[in-house]
Amino acid sequence: MSQITDAKEVILTSDALGENWSAAVWDPRNGSQLSVFKTTAALGHRTLHLLSDSYLLGADVAAPRIHIWPLNNPSPLSNVRLITPGKINALTCTPSGSYIIAAVGEKIFIWQTCNGRLLANLSKHYQTVTCLATTKDGSLFASAGEDGLVFVWSLYSILNEEEHRAIHNFSNHSLPVRDLFFGYGGIRARLYTISLDRTTNIYELGTGALLLSLVFDVPLTAVTVNIRESELFVGSTTGDIFQCNLHEPPRGVEHHVKISSNGENEDAVFRAHKSDVTALSVSVDCRTLLSASTDKSVHVWDIASRQVLRTIEHKGPVTAAFFAKGFENFRAFTLKPRLEVRSLQRTSDIDGRESLVEIISRGRNSTDILDFESYVESETGSQRSQKISNKEDDMREEIDRLKKINTALYQYSVTRVINKIKNT
Repeated sequence: MSQITDAKEVILTSDALGENWSAAVWDPRNGSQLSVFKTTAALGHRTLHLLSDSYLLGADVAAPRIHIWPLNNPSPLSNVRLITPGKINALTCTPSGSYIIAAVGEKIFIWQTCNGRLLANLSKHYQTVTCLATTKDGSLFASAGEDGLVFVWSLYSILNEEEHRAIHNFSNHSLPVRDLFFGYGGIRARLYTISLDRTTNIYELGTGALLLSLVFDVPLTAVTVNIRESELFVGSTTGDIFQCNLHEPPRGVEHHVKISSNGENEDAVFRAHKSDVTALSVSVDCRTLLSASTDKSVHVWDIASRQVLRTIEHKGPVTAAFFAKGFENFRAFTLKPRLEVRSLQRTSDIDGRESLVEIISRGRNSTDILDFESYVESETGSQRSQKISNKEDDMREEIDRLKKINTALYQYSVTRVINKIKNT
């Protein structure tokens, strides 16, 4: 197996069997396997996530636990136990890695990574939560489930207010929601949702408005957009992947995407998978599409030609596949984490807020960061008084100077006006 190179992007995948490894890293340029992450279990559907630039998370497909690996080590952390209240059916984390969000049945749990504290327990869904997603800045997250409901939550409000209210509640889908994706723009980003009811909905989070609803002829299972949000990609139960141009959207809110008998449609179709598309991801340069399926394959596509560049075969149905930045920690001999990870609490102790939070910094001693005296000069009371007095004198001189300038400007203006009147 080759070593991690200096590739700008890598591919991470997992499958439903976990026969030889639970997750793997691949080179998108040639499809070679770069490294693996091992446990004795497979990972659940779309529960593989990067925790900042330091760790990899994956929820056990059968047991109530989350596995965590350092990015430079195939073995999971031995001193951290991420035990959850039940088997996880959806998982995500904030981009900074500060919070882990997981769904168990119809409930959503939020933990703080640095101390493992359980901060919130949300119960708004009526049926199992199937997917979770966070905005690129981590300020909002969304949940969707078998009940067809989509909730958008403010992470700040959830962590600081006693009453947990969603800022948006969308009920446009009539069947289970299978995927969520946030665009760019923080609290004003767009939210993309797809469902087995054959519709793709696009919402604007600032107002909560439904911007567009695309209706297809087949149930939908995966969604993503490129970084420019100019192209929408939607996967289906048939294995087909549809591409829609968002720079030229339909005039109406609802639009039916028609597919002719010969398989052509007014938008582009990517065809190679034989069954459900389970994951979609677009490279940062917007040239390459990554797709995964229950047919045990991961395809890397050239978007312009809609041709498969290479295929990465797996032992079982692929449960996760996405492009990720080729972080330094993938190839570091010694891990340089940006955050501390602690074992997760299974019950909340919100009243116990006096626990310590460890600060991690690269290239600086954390005791210096917490030392207030290191940010101010050490000086006596008389020195501070003299400094204040000198500052007051400087301010008085500046005021006097500005008064003289204003007087001169006034006299000049009046003289010009009087002379102009006399000449006319």
